[in-house]
Amino acid sequence: MTEMLTLNHEEERWYPTAIGVLDNHLKFFIAPNEYFSAQEAYPIKKNISYSLQYIEFLYRVMLDISMSSVIKKQNVKSFVVHGASVVEAIFNFLVIAEGHGNTSSWRKVNNIKTSEYELNGIKYKNDTNVMVKLDKPIKSQMTFDQLAKKVESEKLLGASFNSYSKIKPIRQLRNKIHIHDSDHLNDTDWNNFDNSEYELVSNVLFNVLTSEIFKGSNHYQRFDYLNVPNNTNQQSSSSGTRL
Repeated sequence: MTEMLTLNHEEERWYPTAIGVLDNHLKFFIAPNEYFSAQEAYPIKKNISYSLQYIEFLYRVMLDISMSSVIKKQNVKSFVVHGASVVEAIFNFLVIAEGHGNTSSWRKVNNIKTSEYELNGIKYKNDTNVMVKLDKPIKSQMTFDQLAKKVESEKLLGASFNSYSKIKPIRQLRNKIHIHDSDHLNDTDWNNFDNSEYELVSNVLFNVLTSEIFKGSNHYQRFDYLNVPNNTNQQSSSSGTRL
């Protein structure tokens, strides 16, 4: 078993929230239903738990370990990307479980391509998908943007959820994982990831994980580190490195 970590300014050893505890929180929503079998729901719940434990670790790294300015920003980027992935996974389950997921009655079974040919001096080639119609519609994948719009328009996290408008910027930040895809000279990790991005993802993730969809859980306090006023105060009171 992995040994506990000894952090700066603390005599006691620290370990992130146990996977079992995270599972127990998530099970109040991420569970088998008419849209997800047990075989489908289980890996979703586990992967969210794994990501949440890593996110908590990244928070403690930022709080307790002295880093260069570049490494700090890369740590924020990892926090943002993993946080956005958790939000997307929860939204995907939420949209489908509430009956708002996209479906398709067709499934691709083959692809037929032709060689290049010429008609009236113009060159063409064919690329054709062969589809078979299904007896029963199946779930079709939705983009983060589609999921976010559906969650907001249908108020799937409840009328009291106050972070709907903050979801779109998270999606845009998540796409920055592609380091080769820069739109302009200043489109770099140095400029894209800072304290404001960290606080944005923390805020949305905290509000999602403590929203009414997880009603019944007694583990809400496990996510207090994501509550921006709380973790900002914690960083300010520590002599360790801040963002």
